[in-house]
Amino acid sequence: LEIMGQYTDGDDLLHSCYAFDLLTGERITASRVCEVLKRFLTIAPNSWATWTVSNHDVVRHATRWGLSEAAQRAVVTLLMCLRGSACLFQGEELGLTEAQLAREDIRDPYGIKFWPRFRGRDGCRTPMVWESEIEHGGFSGAAPWLPVSPAHLPLSAAAQERNAGSMLHHYRRVIALRIDWPELRLGDLKHLRADGQILSFQRGLGGRRLFCGFNLGEGAREAALPEGKWTPVFGVNQLQQPERVRLNGWDVIVAHDG
Repeated sequence: LEIMGQYTDGDDLLHSCYAFDLLTGERITASRVCEVLKRFLTIAPNSWATWTVSNHDVVRHATRWGLSEAAQRAVVTLLMCLRGSACLFQGEELGLTEAQLAREDIRDPYGIKFWPRFRGRDGCRTPMVWESEIEHGGFSGAAPWLPVSPAHLPLSAAAQERNAGSMLHHYRRVIALRIDWPELRLGDLKHLRADGQILSFQRGLGGRRLFCGFNLGEGAREAALPEGKWTPVFGVNQLQQPERVRLNGWDVIVAHDG
């Protein structure tokens, strides 16, 4: 984050810098995310981060953090609500887990050298699955560099396209949320706090405010909203009281004031 500030905190520097802080094996929690964001806002307050939770060098976050489908949906919603840019890694929008490859299928030099203590990075690099019933998942008519995981085939893009409640459509909805509300794309981030497993903050732009609350745990909790006239726009759509909301495990609320 210090280097991010040095490279992006100014109009004559780089536009953005890739943030590695959410790519660790440390399980995502409200306190962990709060710690990262507070450091970012302190060290590089005027810089522009590019946040991500998976990439081609780490175990897919669904596996790395042991996330349920509900948890994966909460995490990408959080990502879309952060100040900065969001980078999505191919396959996470389908809910893909880390592929389990046989020793003979490994291509990563690190995996070949250090097998089985370290199986390399190929488990997150397998082909996208476009069609469940087509050879190689519809990725190629020829055998690809890495095999398609049989566990991924039921999660193909075609199968999820037909299901309005699928992970793929959830990703589209949260991307649309970010597009529709400029506060999420361009606004500041203030009033950041972690209360147990509840993470919350506000995004503001031009006098308008959005409240973003996330239950990053399994049990139900109540979250307090700031003073204001809040109307939910995404996630949980009903407040218990004008300034309180019940969030079940991995529930999310985004609400606007006014």
